[in-house]
Amino acid sequence: MTDDGIAALLARYEFGDSCVRRVILDQEFGWKPRGRAVRLVIDVQVVDEALRWEPVCLDLVDVKRFRIDESQAGSPAGVLYDPPQFTRFDGLMQVDLCAERFGSLRPGSGQEVFEGSELVFEAVEGTWSVLEPWSV
Repeated sequence: MTDDGIAALLARYEFGDSCVRRVILDQEFGWKPRGRAVRLVIDVQVVDEALRWEPVCLDLVDVKRFRIDESQAGSPAGVLYDPPQFTRFDGLMQVDLCAERFGSLRPGSGQEVFEGSELVFEAVEGTWSVLEPWSV
């Protein structure tokens, strides 16, 4: 995911009160596995279309580490209050879906991104796309 792709995602969608609908983890095993892949399906609102809800996929490739913490009492799992924060450290992209804890500050390292986050992923690369409705 390039900086332009991230900018397009953040400009097109309003993430306040959006919801992570699905987290799909995929990992191959064997002699030459490709590594872990993650697909995040998030219901977000389209800014230029009267805030119509649309499911968006974030596909992360060669995921090195992640944290999904659903243990916080009183906070609904998967509800996003702010847009995801995308950072890059040590050649890897971090996608923090709970970035509101940083406010207007930026983390200083990949480790800082993971400290205290409840929903965060680190991958070599990623893409985003609109999840097309099923046609029956």
